[in-house]
Amino acid sequence: MLRLRLLLTVPAALGLLAPPQQRAQRVVLQESFTLDDAPIGGPLEPVSNYILVRIDDGIDATKGGVFLPDQAKEKPSAGVVVAAGAGKAHPDTGVVVPNPVGAGDRVLYGKFDGTSVKYCGGDHQLIKDDDILLSWGGDDTMSLATVACVADNVLVQVTKVEEETASGIALAASVGEQTRTSTGVVVKTGAGRAAADGASVPVPVSVGESVKFRDYAGADVRLDGDDYIVVRVPDCLAKWTE
Repeated sequence: MLRLRLLLTVPAALGLLAPPQQRAQRVVLQESFTLDDAPIGGPLEPVSNYILVRIDDGIDATKGGVFLPDQAKEKPSAGVVVAAGAGKAHPDTGVVVPNPVGAGDRVLYGKFDGTSVKYCGGDHQLIKDDDILLSWGGDDTMSLATVACVADNVLVQVTKVEEETASGIALAASVGEQTRTSTGVVVKTGAGRAAADGASVPVPVSVGESVKFRDYAGADVRLDGDDYIVVRVPDCLAKWTE
């Protein structure tokens, strides 16, 4: 009887003595997270309409020859979305307007927008959806064909301004110089601002129309070698069709 009991318990005991390789497979390594070099208990989750962006220093020059304006290099203003909040609730109705971007998307945002944080040892920025100038897919290069405007942003190809010198030679003034243009042709528009019910209100300008906008409004950007300005609809003063 004793021998039979030993035979029944030996297999069970052997099951507890699994090979080291199998025992190692059961160990799940917990990822560590830090915020400003201090450990935190889990991943950083933006709330409301905030977006966590990993700053990408190499995004200013892509294989397609796309360059961000030189002033953007003073502080990196482009990066990859790490996480995004669920969206902002409308103050009157409580309807949540989803964030226009998600993890993996790339964004261009205002040079001085957002709050800098060091997350998991890397430089990141916490920005709002309103800070986004342009967005594009994570696997795409930044170009006129791939970028998209958000909300009531409008991408305008600027009208070249020429200055005549004393000798009568016309010099083209680039965007960002003292003579800055405030007119151009709309090439892309966002879906519009969200109304109280969450639906987008269409922007009042269309692709192909010319617009006059406020002096020094918007943000300069260079795409495919051409100069553009991202302006918001409230900064657009008038429009016309050529």
